[in-house]
Amino acid sequence: TEMVAFYTSGEVLALLLEKEGAIGEWRQLLGPGDPAVARGYTDRFGHVHRPKAPESVRARWGSNKQANAAHGSDSPESADREISFVFGEGWSEPQGVQ
Repeated sequence: TEMVAFYTSGEVLALLLEKEGAIGEWRQLLGPGDPAVARGYTDRFGHVHRPKAPESVRARWGSNKQANAAHGSDSPESADREISFVFGEGWSEPQGVQ
């Protein structure tokens, strides 16, 4: 319920990215699902430790695991399902079609 309330609380920009390796490249740009992991932690002296992806989308604009700024499908099958859900049927090509 909390997640649905968050995701329906404001405007959304939906993108459909098409290219070879799009899923992996987009997920790399997104960074870890937890923005705190992407940013690393700051010690009492102001030094940042163990940042995983400090310039990633989620590190820069994500607030927490739920409000992590952006979503990216984790597989072609998930992408097909999510593309159909967001854009409607017919936007995603069947698996194996290049």
